[in-house]
Order: sequence, then structure tokens, then C-alpha cells
Amino acid sequence: MKDTHQALVDYAIAGGKVLTVRTHAYLSREREYIDEVLSRYLKDVGLIYLQNQVSYCLHELAGNANKANTKRLYFKDLGLNIGDAEEYNKGMKNFKADTVEQVCQYSQKQKLASLYIRFDFIKRDDYLIIRVRNNSLLTKEEVSKIDFKMEMASRYNSLVEAYSSVEDSTEGAGLGIVMMVIMLRSLGFGDEVLRIQTTDQETVAELVLDTKVEIDEEALQGIA
Repeated sequence: MKDTHQALVDYAIAGGKVLTVRTHAYLSREREYIDEVLSRYLKDVGLIYLQNQVSYCLHELAGNANKANTKRLYFKDLGLNIGDAEEYNKGMKNFKADTVEQVCQYSQKQKLASLYIRFDFIKRDDYLIIRVRNNSLLTKEEVSKIDFKMEMASRYNSLVEAYSSVEDSTEGAGLGIVMMVIMLRSLGFGDEVLRIQTTDQETVAELVLDTKVEIDEEALQGIA
């Protein structure tokens, strides 16, 4: 991290300011930068030992946001209506295969289309709040899938138990959100630690970390 960026992060932490990082791409450079910012916040609130776990969560949420942005452009290229359930299912059949090798191209397209991913880092009292936002609104189909996965995560205590219920080959294994909720719950955070909602302008995923939570050391060792 450059000295100017580091000074800005430290200023936001010390002054209780909201630090916002905005990007159109989410490649290795962006992931590394977010990890550096996250490290400084976790160190400040005494949770640096959760770096790997929280980093996984942020990358999962940002990856989902990036995928949502890519979808909009992919469907537009195909001339399909992403809001139509039948056309959504048609478009998703080859979405992963068609876009996985064009990551850089779609990142550039997202920039030209003003599609973004935003990270908000907020330190408030005994909480560290991190929001991952993007300006692609969820479709009914996407909301349904997220609700289903969140519900499944609340029912099970391990991925082995949940796997058969949430596997979704059209959009990847579909286990990211489930793994996050199960992992965070096993560490001592409640299910409410993760919230996903859509406003009239953005999709917002929010992690609310209680900095005073008593971490389950045995669980931490098991997933470190």
C-alpha cells in the first residue's frame, strides 16, 4: 500500500470516518489492496487473527458483486432480458463458461458501463461494519437464490450437510454464502452478521462484526 493510501486509511480509522474504496474490476491487484485495508482495520479492533476468515468473506461478496455486474453485460450482449425467468435460465446455461476466460475484457466493459463495486469500512463503537455494494439490482430469480441459500445455511452446521441442497451448477457450486454463514456462526457470530439487501439503486451486502465477541478458539483452529 502506498504511503498516501496508508495515511488515508489511518486517518479514517482514527477519526471514525467512513472509508470507501471503489473499483470497476476485481482482479488480483484489487483483492490485494482490500486485504491490506482490511488488515489495518482488524488490527485496530483487535481481530487481526481473523484476517483469513474475514478476507474470504469479503472476496466472496465482492466476487458475487462482480459476477452480477458481468451478468448484466453478458445478457445485454446476448439480447436477453435478465429480469425474465425463462430468459435468465437460458442465459445462465453458458454464463460461467463464456465469461471465465474473458475476465479482463469484462472488467473493461464494466468500467465503460459505469458498473462498480464499492467497499465501505466503518468502525462504530464495538462493531466493525464492512459493506460491499454494486449498482446492479438483484432480479427476483437472484433474490430467490440468495434467500434459499441463507435459509439452508441457518439449518445446517456443516457444508457436508448443506451441499446437496444448495449445489447450483449454473452459477458455480453456490456454496459461498452458505460457507460464510456457517463459518462465522461457528466462530461465535450470529446469523445476523451477514445481511444482503437491494435498494432502489444498489445491491448491498453487509458484514457486521462484533469486536467484543468471544471467538470459539477450537472452531478457529479447525478453519484456519
